[in-house]
Amino acid sequence: MNGQIEFAEVQFYFLHFATDLEDAPPSAYALVSVYSHPIQRLLNELSQTLWACHYCGDNDLWVINLSSIVSCVSMQPLPRLPTDPYGLWFVVEKLGLEDFWLTSGAEPLEPVPNVN
Repeated sequence: MNGQIEFAEVQFYFLHFATDLEDAPPSAYALVSVYSHPIQRLLNELSQTLWACHYCGDNDLWVINLSSIVSCVSMQPLPRLPTDPYGLWFVVEKLGLEDFWLTSGAEPLEPVPNVN
C-alpha cells in the first residue's frame, strides 16, 4: 500500500460493478484492517527477524484492490516478556505447507492382512 508492504486482516471481499459501462467486468476489492508498523526496538534487537505489531481492529480500515494482495500470512499472538508492550502480534510467513508437501505428509500404506 502506497509503495510499502503492510500486514492486514481481510474483513471481507466484494465486487464493484461500474454503472456507466454495462459490459465492463467488475473490479474486486477487499476491506482490510491494517496492523501497526513493527515495534522498532524488537525489530532491531532481533536482527530484523521479528515483525511484532499491534492489531488496530476497526481503527485502521482500508479498501484495497484485490490485486495488491501479494501473500497470505498468519498473525500469531506474541508471548509477552516483562519488557514487551501488551497485545503484540507477529508475522508467520511460512505456514508449513511447503514442508508438508516435501514429505508428502503421509506414511506409505501397508496392505491390511486378511484375518480369515
